[in-house]
Amino acid sequence: MVMCGSWRRMWLGRTMSLPFFVFLCQPILSTANYPSDQKLSAEGLDIHFVFCSQDTEVSYLQAQSYPVVNPDGAEFPPGLWVNRSQVYEVHLRSDLKPSYLSVPYPVTGDWFMVAFINETSNRITQAGLFPSCHSWLQAEVTYRQENDIVTVVPEIHSHQEIQLYQKVEGSQYYRFYVPSSTWLVFVNISNCVVLEDENMPSCPVNISFRARALPSPNSTDTVIHKCDEEGVGDVCTMQVVPEEETWHYVRLTTPPGTSVQLSMAVKFYLCDDTGGSSYHLLSKLNLNQLCPEERYSTPISSYFNYPSNNTDEISNGTVTTKEQVQSRRILFMPAMNTKQLTEENCWPRHRLVKKTFGGNFVFEYDLPPDENDSVPLLLNITNASPTLLTFNLEPIIDIGGTVSVELAISPFMNISKHNFSVAGCVSLGIREEADVNGECSQGYSLLVNTSSLNDAAALVLIPFPEPGPWFLTLSPGCYLSNASEVVGCSVNVTTVIFGVTSASCLQGKCGRYGSCYQYISGGFIFSTCVCDAGYRGWGCTDSSEATPNWKLLLATLLLTLSNLFFLPAIFLALKRRYFAEAIVYAFTMVFSTFYHACDQEAYNFCLMRLSVMQFCDFYSAIFSFWVTLIAMADLPHSLYSLLHVAGALIVALGVEYDRTGLWVFVVPSASAFVIMASSWVMLLAASGLICYAFFETHDNYYYVHSVWHATMALAILCLLPPRREKDGIFSETHPSSQPDLRAYRSTETEHDPLPSLQMSSP
Repeated sequence: MVMCGSWRRMWLGRTMSLPFFVFLCQPILSTANYPSDQKLSAEGLDIHFVFCSQDTEVSYLQAQSYPVVNPDGAEFPPGLWVNRSQVYEVHLRSDLKPSYLSVPYPVTGDWFMVAFINETSNRITQAGLFPSCHSWLQAEVTYRQENDIVTVVPEIHSHQEIQLYQKVEGSQYYRFYVPSSTWLVFVNISNCVVLEDENMPSCPVNISFRARALPSPNSTDTVIHKCDEEGVGDVCTMQVVPEEETWHYVRLTTPPGTSVQLSMAVKFYLCDDTGGSSYHLLSKLNLNQLCPEERYSTPISSYFNYPSNNTDEISNGTVTTKEQVQSRRILFMPAMNTKQLTEENCWPRHRLVKKTFGGNFVFEYDLPPDENDSVPLLLNITNASPTLLTFNLEPIIDIGGTVSVELAISPFMNISKHNFSVAGCVSLGIREEADVNGECSQGYSLLVNTSSLNDAAALVLIPFPEPGPWFLTLSPGCYLSNASEVVGCSVNVTTVIFGVTSASCLQGKCGRYGSCYQYISGGFIFSTCVCDAGYRGWGCTDSSEATPNWKLLLATLLLTLSNLFFLPAIFLALKRRYFAEAIVYAFTMVFSTFYHACDQEAYNFCLMRLSVMQFCDFYSAIFSFWVTLIAMADLPHSLYSLLHVAGALIVALGVEYDRTGLWVFVVPSASAFVIMASSWVMLLAASGLICYAFFETHDNYYYVHSVWHATMALAILCLLPPRREKDGIFSETHPSSQPDLRAYRSTETEHDPLPSLQMSSP
């Protein structure tokens, strides 16, 4: 509980120096404390360079689960339930200046924050050429705690209740725990008397009620009841629907400078309890709270509404002295029978059973198995009252995906007499019944009927759902052909089909132009969509900035067909008998073509895994520079083979270590510049490298990278040395192609010397 009181400071060690991500939801803090005021600061750091520009970071804070936000302003997909909880937003600059965020009356439990950098530049920078700037977030939380809270402890009775007297001046907080299956909570104020001011209303007390946090006037889940508007004298009753298995807080407020003496009781109605109700007592037992102070010489019966037939022995007594007041410790009064009232109000309830599958966030909820251990596929709900379906989500492990709730009426219902309709309300923590129009005030409404194909089924998607109990309230009804003609149902039950499932992203998909990924940050796992082709949004469904199809096709054609510029280099290498170089050039052309065909956003084709083709593309491109350099050097044959093998191994190591790094390209290119610095042909290679390293952006990538393909291939074509002379066993001038006469003679002379050969012309 967090209230006004003493200040305390807390450092969030888990969140110190954690990075931001560009438009990716990254939870970077979770705390089980209850922060009331937060101080956030962002600092721009760079461990290699000091010329980093200031960036703007946007942070969002939310209780219980990850915030569902769209920092780029994209539209959410239809059927996605957002804005379920209050999200606090703070804007930061990486200039070491802190920003402050105040969170009044926070709820208990975990709090999560996501941070984004609004990246305005679409430039593609070469790794190693430009500063690598990172932003880091440091968070310091200070909070203040209310110390004066009266804890209400439970007491269950079937025949009597206990009322305790209170004196309230200004405000007073109370709290009590609501157990499972609690249907209603009543906060009863009686014997309300204003002290020393007869002009005040009979009971000028405001009752504020809230679950899991102190009541806040600006919170949508705070219920406020004004007793002076009831006009029933000194009695005031507030009825609320509670959250089960949760602490609840009540605040009694009086006008400034006004003291009110009253009797307060908190009463529960339980659906599965034999007694039907329970009572809570106050933990602070003060005799002056049990009975009026001695200066009020008033009959006790005027402060307590006892039935006359049960209060004969005390109805004539008066309290005139302090001793007489203290002699009465507890005042009992009969309680009405609430069992019948509870049974009439409680709805049928089905607790769904969780079934978990392989993978993160993949599970579903079904009805409990019947006596044959089979799970029912259909559910018959009574037409006499709403039916309640409940399921529970676990913290951390269940909140990173998207929960889908589907509802439909069975197609086997007999609609010859009338049509059927079902209004559903999906809500968190508190059950909610749809109104006459089928709308839900706090939850999400699902409306289905049998007269319209468009309304035959309904679906709601809940991204990053909060943990805790969830409710699906089903309210059936019957009507004629006109939906406004409501009639009584001819049958007792309506058969419905429902589904409650969970998956990553949006039912495991992100549309045609997106991919679903799972990320881990700070020990938390969550799923998100990564969009292509300019599509945006939570499910990659916002096409307001999408790239036209003709541009997508053009990009694929340019990046693949531009590799045909390698064909002249391949033919020239074959013609000049550079067979090894020709194989490397062909290898580069093939894998660059298929890599870019697979790496495209819409029109793509993958021959094998993208990572394999990416390695082959980078490796062959760099190795092409290397073998061309070796061919230009005109080295001896033995050294030529050695450098080929050494280059193949070293380039493979460099590409695998950092295939986009600068030095992997610089080393072979710099060697070529040293050898051929005076050659005009190097202008082609230099222009290609400059375009690759400095001028590529996300918008012109397929243009500039296609120029890189062309210039690299043409540079190889021009740099390739002249025709290689025949050597080895194929060379006409190789020594092995002429008979070694001296060796032959020497061998034969040992046995049979030959005569001297006389060469003469005819």
